[in-house]
Amino acid sequence: MKQEKKQFIKINLSIDMINAVGNLRNMPLIFITATKDIHRGGWVERIDSRAWQYVRIYENGDIEVLITLQILKFHKYFDTPVWIQYNPNHLLPEDYTQLDHVMKYVDHSHFTRADLAQDIFNINLQRYDFGLFGVTRDIYRSLSGDLETRYWGRRKSERQIRLYDKMREMKKHSKDDYIPVGIEEWWRLEFQFRGGKVDTWQEEVIDKMQSFHVLAVDDNDDISEIDKAVLRAVNDDHFDFKKVGKRYAAKIRKMVRENVGFDTTVSELSLKAFNEQKDELQKQLDNMLAKYNIGAQTEEMTTYFEQELNQTGNIDLSIVENGSVLERNVVRNIAKSWQKGN
Repeated sequence: MKQEKKQFIKINLSIDMINAVGNLRNMPLIFITATKDIHRGGWVERIDSRAWQYVRIYENGDIEVLITLQILKFHKYFDTPVWIQYNPNHLLPEDYTQLDHVMKYVDHSHFTRADLAQDIFNINLQRYDFGLFGVTRDIYRSLSGDLETRYWGRRKSERQIRLYDKMREMKKHSKDDYIPVGIEEWWRLEFQFRGGKVDTWQEEVIDKMQSFHVLAVDDNDDISEIDKAVLRAVNDDHFDFKKVGKRYAAKIRKMVRENVGFDTTVSELSLKAFNEQKDELQKQLDNMLAKYNIGAQTEEMTTYFEQELNQTGNIDLSIVENGSVLERNVVRNIAKSWQKGN
């Protein structure tokens, strides 16, 4: 049974993050002659982890990390292994000038991660879930109990999905002018693909989005009251499959995977938008990689770089951009130290 559709639901898709690794041939001169006007964009150095981050500080004190370059430890293939991350959605023409200059000094780069962002407008996704089993779920709420961010899958796994309230984020960072006219709700779904899942990102999106749904059992007369109660418990993560028989557990899992008792309106609209845009998205991704000669990833090298990043504890950019006090203060201190030193 489907709920009544809300008018003017809109979905935009974009490539939201690129990660690559390679060999740093020489230290970019730009790190030595970086601008001091960090409000327009400037480089800050993280001495503890041998990293440089190109950031912009807004008038309200918010910091946005646009490009990260981090030198890693010894690797048998590279003299100076380096990790690069940038968000093509956030770079202005002058920011690309910075990235262009850095990438001139990186050889043998290969692709290790891509993020696909879906901006979903004018429908509240607080209670939406994926019909997935065997994946970790982490939920973060505001003091009032509203959903802020929800994760499916481990942060360092090959794939992870993240849902967060983009409207809340924009207002929190005083970016009301960036909110489109006529938009009442703004949620963002991000699909993160690493390692072996990078090459199959389109298939992964389609597979997962087919089970993106919200519970809708109240008006469904084809489901028994017992099954309705169980589906509610499963939806709230309060159902223990180990305490029921294997046959009944399999039945419930099948109902969830096949969206029985769930509304799939957003899933259908999202898949329609994705199928219409996937060729263009692939073209955009290919062009981004071709511009900097970023090749296909290799399993051995990707594993090495992911392990190194785990050990060095690089800043989680998603946390920075979403207002973690601890991470934001770390970056602010870096910026202050950098300004004093220059």
